Amino acid sequence: MNYFVYVDGVLAVKTNAKKFAWSYGTVAPLSTMEKYDKCMIKINIDVRSSNKVFNNDIEIDKMGKYHYFYANKDENKIYYERNFFLKNKLRYSIELNGNEINVIVSKNYMKYIKHRIMGLHSISYILTDITAGLLLKNGIATIHCSAVNKGEKTIIIFAPPNTGKTLTSIQLCKEHKFKFIAEDFALTDGENVWAVPWTSTFRYYDDINESKVDRAVNKITKLFPFIELISVRKNKSIDNYLGRDSIKHFSKATDIVVLERGVSSVERDKSEGLRKISNLNKYEFNYIKAPSIVVMNYYIKGFSPEEMYETEKNILSKLIKNCNYVLVSEGNALNYADVILNEVIEK
Repeated sequence: MNYFVYVDGVLAVKTNAKKFAWSYGTVAPLSTMEKYDKCMIKINIDVRSSNKVFNNDIEIDKMGKYHYFYANKDENKIYYERNFFLKNKLRYSIELNGNEINVIVSKNYMKYIKHRIMGLHSISYILTDITAGLLLKNGIATIHCSAVNKGEKTIIIFAPPNTGKTLTSIQLCKEHKFKFIAEDFALTDGENVWAVPWTSTFRYYDDINESKVDRAVNKITKLFPFIELISVRKNKSIDNYLGRDSIKHFSKATDIVVLERGVSSVERDKSEGLRKISNLNKYEFNYIKAPSIVVMNYYIKGFSPEEMYETEKNILSKLIKNCNYVLVSEGNALNYADVILNEVIEK
């Protein structure tokens, strides 16, 4: 069994698969059963041959049916079955047991369903939605951001995709000795921030990569994006670039920065800030309409996406109330770090 801790003390996975890459981390190092057991939300992923995904006593024809999903009333579990190739089946089951998520999935599903396509969702996408919802039930929101720390300052950086939040956070860490918290996802309860450090979108930036091979692959991928779908190169984790002690796993949130492209300017309207960060989070997370969440809400009491969304809004409102706020507009993404130093650190 392999153990991966994606957020210290909060979120972990154990699986008989060699690795598990998803939104909460693509390059998490192997961990231990002891650290897994200490996490609040635990996910068990059991990959099996298709005919062993459902127990022999399971009769899906006698269950409630919702498209390709099946469920029994008053059971916190859903089943999925779909014809695949010849007589093969795509199958999985997901069971909620408090803060534990138990997944049994067929090898074919794990091997061939890697992205959202033709109504099919990969297990990684499905678990991202369910985990985000379960975290919200525990009063913790997943936020689409980068984040850094220096002394008593913990800065959460939001931005539209491809604006420069990842580049800015890495610049602050490499050039100004900040601690790294996140470059794509972080967790917050409105007061504190938990690091989600094992994502790796930073690998696409040539000025972060020092390897000539990585830079060459990046250039090829930009020309032929489909290569990323079949790439077998091993992604490096953030500590390979910044050092083993570079990560700040938990801290109190103090500042929110929103980055935008445009004419150089700085604004500090918190009401506008809340509208913007809510919008950016909504763009990234799809649990409101995720098929697995919708079906769970249909069969399982207390797993309402509408309630999750209200919780998320309350947490974001609390976060921006507790923090200093600044909107930074710049025409050149390389300038954001300097503005943050002037407007956040030195003020």
